[in-house]
Amino acid sequence: MRRKVLQLATVLALVVATALTLAACGDDDNKSSSAKGPDVNAKGEGKLNIVDWEGYTDPSFVKPFEKETGCKINDTFAGTSDEMFTKFRSGGGGQYDLASFSGDASLRAIKSGSVAALDTSKLTNYKDVAPQLQSPDFNTQDGKHYGLSFVWGANVLIYNADKIKENLDSWNALYDPKYKGKITVPDNPIQIADPALQFFGASNPYAIDQATLDKVKAKLKQQRPLVRKYWVLATDFEQLFKSGDATIGAGWPLMTVDLKKAGLNVKEVIPKEGVTGWSDSWMLSTKAKHPICAYKYMNYTSEPEVQKKIADVTGYSPPNLKTCEVVGAQRCKDLHIRDTKYYDTIKYWETPTAPTNYRQWTDAWAEVRG
Repeated sequence: MRRKVLQLATVLALVVATALTLAACGDDDNKSSSAKGPDVNAKGEGKLNIVDWEGYTDPSFVKPFEKETGCKINDTFAGTSDEMFTKFRSGGGGQYDLASFSGDASLRAIKSGSVAALDTSKLTNYKDVAPQLQSPDFNTQDGKHYGLSFVWGANVLIYNADKIKENLDSWNALYDPKYKGKITVPDNPIQIADPALQFFGASNPYAIDQATLDKVKAKLKQQRPLVRKYWVLATDFEQLFKSGDATIGAGWPLMTVDLKKAGLNVKEVIPKEGVTGWSDSWMLSTKAKHPICAYKYMNYTSEPEVQKKIADVTGYSPPNLKTCEVVGAQRCKDLHIRDTKYYDTIKYWETPTAPTNYRQWTDAWAEVRG
């Protein structure tokens, strides 16, 4: 009897200990899943360091922000997601407060521990973001929001309509020998996804096997002698068009907007074979030295009135649905702000992991580039 009592006491002790352990784990999970942001109404730290894509810190909307908040923005542009990721983590990761990561780098940033979970209760326009962009896989993991969706769009075909008179509707134009020496395309391994989607039937162009990667590599090698220059920054692309060194290329709507402002007669096309694209998120460094200014900028740039200004500069689509009330019905339609079907047609950048991984892609791209 004494032995049975002792056994029962031991079992009860184990049950209680297990329950306490589970409860403690639950408390830790709850604490980790609910990020606490700074007081967004407090005075900012006076500075904000950002690594971003061109157009995301344009003076037309940055200067009013600086005047309103006292947060002076210091921006550094990146030409590729790899460059942004590297710059963001440079110097131990404390150099920049914010980055505008695309989907092919955002998960890398999360997994590396470089970005902090955001307190959505402090993101004043979060509730107005399109449903598909509130908790997308590329910035939300395990119920934690590591990014605020900022803008999104497609990678497009752009050409000088004064030099190319025909109405182009196919990506084949970038492989046409008649445009030899007048073509420009991004200098970016993620570019491999484009021919995978457009010519080799990849339903998910970021998850291709080795056979498809080999086919893409061969096609890009055929294109290589036709390319005038592989561009890194948007301004590189624009300068090539302005100088006449390029008349056709793969680019972003930002280039179309800038070149039209410069007086060039350029056309922008969504070719029939389909498009890749990007959906960018503001992401906060775990070592941010100016978190109040960072939250203030995330909130400011997600306001409908400012989203309109960003669209004016970049041509990209805003995630805040209320922007339609500012830009009007026709522009709302043109920017596809409420068009979920259009949104779903774009194959957004992701970091390839399997069957081929990103290292294999970078090796393939280096071989193509020579």
